[in-house]
Amino acid sequence: MKKLFLLGLCLMIGLAFSLETLPEDVSKPAQRPQSVQGAQQSREAPVFSFSKAPYSLMTSYDDYMIGSYNSLPLRTIPDVAGGGYSLTFHAKSSPSAFRNVFYAHMDLAGNMTHCQEITGASLNEGYPAMDIDPVSGIPLYAWHTGTGAGANLWVMFTSDPLIDGIPGSLNAGQIVINNPVELGGTLDNTFIWPQLHIGPSPFPNMRRVYIAASNRVSHVTELCPSENMMIAYADFDTDMLRTGALLSWSYTTIPQLDQWNNATEVWRRPKHSFNVDNSGNIYVTGYHYASGIEYGDVIVEEDLDIFICPNYGEGSWSWVRAYSNLPSWNPPEPDVFPTGYFKRGGQPIPDEELYWKIWFPTHLNTVVDQEGRVHTIGLWAFMTHADLFHPYMDDCQTVKSFVFDPQDQSVSFKEIYPQNNTDNIFSPYYQPWDVEPPWGEPDSFTWIDGDLHLDYEKNFPFPHWDVTLYNDEMRYQYNNQKLSAVNDQDMMVAVWQDSQRALEAHNPAAFYPDTFTFANTSEIMICVSQDAGDSWSQPIRLNNIETLELAGIKPMWAYPADLVKYLGTRNGKKIGRLGLLFFDDYTWGSYSAYPSDFNVQDGGRVMFTELEIEFPDPSIGTDDPSYEVPAVCSINAAYPNPFKEQLNISLELKDASQDYRFKIYNVRGQLVHSATGNTKGSFDLNWDGRDAKGTKLPSGIYLLSLSTQGQQATRKVILY
Repeated sequence: MKKLFLLGLCLMIGLAFSLETLPEDVSKPAQRPQSVQGAQQSREAPVFSFSKAPYSLMTSYDDYMIGSYNSLPLRTIPDVAGGGYSLTFHAKSSPSAFRNVFYAHMDLAGNMTHCQEITGASLNEGYPAMDIDPVSGIPLYAWHTGTGAGANLWVMFTSDPLIDGIPGSLNAGQIVINNPVELGGTLDNTFIWPQLHIGPSPFPNMRRVYIAASNRVSHVTELCPSENMMIAYADFDTDMLRTGALLSWSYTTIPQLDQWNNATEVWRRPKHSFNVDNSGNIYVTGYHYASGIEYGDVIVEEDLDIFICPNYGEGSWSWVRAYSNLPSWNPPEPDVFPTGYFKRGGQPIPDEELYWKIWFPTHLNTVVDQEGRVHTIGLWAFMTHADLFHPYMDDCQTVKSFVFDPQDQSVSFKEIYPQNNTDNIFSPYYQPWDVEPPWGEPDSFTWIDGDLHLDYEKNFPFPHWDVTLYNDEMRYQYNNQKLSAVNDQDMMVAVWQDSQRALEAHNPAAFYPDTFTFANTSEIMICVSQDAGDSWSQPIRLNNIETLELAGIKPMWAYPADLVKYLGTRNGKKIGRLGLLFFDDYTWGSYSAYPSDFNVQDGGRVMFTELEIEFPDPSIGTDDPSYEVPAVCSINAAYPNPFKEQLNISLELKDASQDYRFKIYNVRGQLVHSATGNTKGSFDLNWDGRDAKGTKLPSGIYLLSLSTQGQQATRKVILY
């Protein structure tokens, strides 16, 4: 074994979870292990800066999933149309207002130039999607609207002709899908939650817009929607958008999904997104899970789906299937217990019954790269054959993508985060208990009160830590992973939210001193790829503790722009700018999601920001010195921490050719104290917890910032 730790009673650690009752003929679920915190991976995240500091578009009292479920509501405007961004979101302007759909524009510098409601109707609207015409730069929008009853919902469409280049003169809205829809002998089908993409048209000098919507009605079970998909498509040119001409819509559905919706003995729940390639092929991709009509009667089958329709949506649909299962193994215990650690009924579980599998009703999306490969993001959980509806360990989920290559009809898997070490030839995929050599052996075990516990890296890629929210369905409602498209330089990003450090901070049986300040915030995670998704960086983490620009902000519901803006190269590395749309949730946790666990409808702010990111070259080892930027300033220590009367701060400057700036901020991002100078070497400052006017500041978290020569060092301290 690599190492074996002995800890006392005071370090007992455990996670609470719920387990649905299984039928008697299903094997007893394996015993869930408890664990201690494993060492986190040490690879560096990309170097980045804020090219546009986060700012508010508006206050909203709707605080759940502000954009499209399965596509991107933030789009880059082509340079030929002036650059910048267009975006859409839904919001409530007051607690009692209807939820309306809004749209906004940012100029080339990232400044908001326009933001208003699309209709202003006294109807509930939601989950908008959009794309931008690549020829004219005109944005096209889709959303669903209605009174809330299934028979009174419609999918709507409009565009902004940008008269004289100025946004705001929207064309008249069209009803694209007028629910309810007759389909397969049923009359109540209701297609909502639209996605929108623009692709080529079979007609010269035209483009084709595709709007896909999912069925909220199921004819198999009342528990969940069936989500079979209807796709509307129409051709347009620039003149039609400029003049507001009504488009002529045609429709297609996927026979296999329609059949699932009308099944009598098997219930299948698909989670799919769609996109269009440059040859007019539609791809609907994602996954499904299947059971008998009785919940828990699991059906094991190929669960990854790639539905393909050629000829611009007018061809026949084909279906490529694959298993999402990725192999794992049962780590042996120390020599005194020469068996596998994971057990069922007291016996080790065979390796072939342990695997990683795509899980949760994921809010995902699909993109097509320059070579025509189709990428779909998702969450994989550690599972066993005996319990396919629940992860074996609650804090072991990973973010991956599956890639479909139309040339050979193959499906491959890419690890986004965490990633397996490339030197690990024992296992082709990441295993959280085997992150350092020698490979094929568990990294460490811990004895706690006479019980042996496997140490493993933990990951919880959800926008909240509390799994008990919404009748124990937080993870079903709170998940949001998105991919940007691949730009001409093969640059793309993956974005999601993570709450692992908050989960640790709220663990009543353990104490993680490095995570307790994260008890009330999630993190936006951004991994980047400079080779069209074949390899990925470690994540950029944006949170209100370590990211000075997010002080006082609780980041939720993050959406990347559809494309990274390529700026050129620096030191041989590609540099790109990434726009981000997200929500600043005043009370962490959604009041709007049903059933709400929160009594206060205080909402939050719809936010925009932009990052400038240095894309690492995967051909350079992560330990290569070219990855390191020499520090010109540092905050070496701040003690005592927490402090009450006096804080001693140890600073260091490598060069005094430029003045330094030392600032202290509260958690709302407000400057409370500052100093400047040009001292070289190590020196100390003292702070008595007062602002510049000498007023004693309230207890709380404060952020120290030392900056010079374009670099910045930060450290958080606690005043009590």
